[in-house]
Amino acid sequence: DFNNRFSYSNQADVSHRNLSGEGYATNYVDGEYDLNNTTNGLMLGAGNLPNFARQSDDSDFLGEIKYRLWLTATDDDKKVNGTLGFEFGGAEFGSNTKADFAGDKNIFELRHAYIDFEVPFDTASRVYVGLQPVGYNKFLWSDNGAGVKYVAKRGNLGYSLGWFRDDNSNGGEGTSTKLQNDDVYAFDVTYAIDNGPKLNGFVLYLEEGQDTDAGFGPAEEYMDQQMWYGLAASGQAGPIFYGATFIKEEGEISYSDAGVDAIYGRDRDAWLANLEGTVKLDQTKLRLGWLYTTGDDDANDGDAENFTNIDAYMGGFGSVVVFDSFADDNTMVTGPYILDKGLNMVYLGADYDLSDKASVGASYLWINAAEDLDFGDNTFTKASKEIGHELTARASYKLTKNLTAGIDAGYLIVGDGLDEANKEAWGEGADNIWRSDASVRLKF
Repeated sequence: DFNNRFSYSNQADVSHRNLSGEGYATNYVDGEYDLNNTTNGLMLGAGNLPNFARQSDDSDFLGEIKYRLWLTATDDDKKVNGTLGFEFGGAEFGSNTKADFAGDKNIFELRHAYIDFEVPFDTASRVYVGLQPVGYNKFLWSDNGAGVKYVAKRGNLGYSLGWFRDDNSNGGEGTSTKLQNDDVYAFDVTYAIDNGPKLNGFVLYLEEGQDTDAGFGPAEEYMDQQMWYGLAASGQAGPIFYGATFIKEEGEISYSDAGVDAIYGRDRDAWLANLEGTVKLDQTKLRLGWLYTTGDDDANDGDAENFTNIDAYMGGFGSVVVFDSFADDNTMVTGPYILDKGLNMVYLGADYDLSDKASVGASYLWINAAEDLDFGDNTFTKASKEIGHELTARASYKLTKNLTAGIDAGYLIVGDGLDEANKEAWGEGADNIWRSDASVRLKF
């Protein structure tokens, strides 16, 4: 999968990455909450929100490569496989740390390294060991993880058990010392109803190991325990494809201050819901969907009510500016939320196949936070939830069987919420944003 991407934006420094976050690594509790400060709970402000008022040097054009190779070895009986996946790139042209003129920088990433084998005496089950695609709900965790997973399928019923480990430190940007690893324990079960929908239930528990974080103060420790449980359904009725997801998040954040010998905490209480329907008629595809995640309306009430996830790529909604759809998983947007304020988004899309090689499409997204964008201090005179209206268009063409060229463009008409937030942080209103991506991609 050799992907060459080019991008231009009139406000390249204030686009998707600044609104939506990066999965649990930026879940707007870690590092954003001062958990023992009841007068300044959510630390959002000019230092956290970029200036959405257009400046003279905001425009930018970039080129980027992301090349991936997979190698799989299997025995003659197909009972055991070994898979290696490599990535070269994720690097902008001319980057002095990754892709300069000399071209001798280290831009290598190990993506997959695992074996999977049939369980002895049980041909209906397999075990996966190593760095592997986790394969859970697309809004919760759709990237990779290092661990062990048992998978079984018996008739219409399938289920799995998994354990994964992460040793990333979650706060302080280099000032933390990890005391324990982060562990995820997962269970899911899927049942395909004959001539009906496929149902998937799941439970994931994440315990982020303690950090001592100099960024919070002397010898302070932080721990976040999260549990997600949810149900997803998908199916087809004639030309209509439909899907629904509901995820409930609970847990507890604890935070100790050795300097005053005190322990503080917040309870997690959040949820996500998604409904989507697609109609396919000959060469035309029409889609309508709604995505909602709760936000935190009061940073000082002892609860963390903003939904967070582990790691999910938020492309696929038709967004270019906010959710970076064209970049595939190049995107930094791995959380379905706007800051800690949640998300309330309606999205519509239409695609038309001009031929077996060419297609065009367009989308409209009405993007809002779930709670007012007031930085948690209730200082807005005109608090609002509206991020804006995004209009996008796209086209693609197959140059050969495996080589595709495409382009898309998006224009965000800034809403009242983002405009007022920018005035609060920077003293001037936000300006509209447009962005375009193009790609030449070899994939087989």
